[in-house]
Amino acid sequence: MGYDMVVQGAPEDESNTYLRRNIWGMAPTVEALVRLGMAFWSDVPDFPESDHLTKDDFDDDGAPITERAKVYVQAVERMLADHGAGDAEYIGGIPAHKFSSNDGWHVTDKECVEALNAYEVSIQAGDAHPEALHDDVIPLLKTAARYEGFRVF
Repeated sequence: MGYDMVVQGAPEDESNTYLRRNIWGMAPTVEALVRLGMAFWSDVPDFPESDHLTKDDFDDDGAPITERAKVYVQAVERMLADHGAGDAEYIGGIPAHKFSSNDGWHVTDKECVEALNAYEVSIQAGDAHPEALHDDVIPLLKTAARYEGFRVF
């Protein structure tokens, strides 16, 4: 089991569109992101109620075909992309709950830009590049910031 991070909306020939962390590697990565101000601790939101949907609400490819299935899928997509700040003052960066499971969380392009800005400020202030970010996190964020963010599967 692990976490696959895949940039959304990038052309096939784009580089730095995929990153994988195993279950033990993700925690240090997230801790480094939070330490640099690139991410913030957040609660995992509740998934929307499925209203007892069945396979008859979806086609063979898993696409919703009934109105209630379409409403449910839209609610899930909103929840997966939600910034996680709730009614609190807006916090820049990536909500850490988006790295808590491989349910398809959408780290938006805006969150990637904010994380990269925090990284630059941190490095300019004298912080060292964290070992836990290896040489792959920043390139992935840069690519994701130019497109539609990335998903965590």
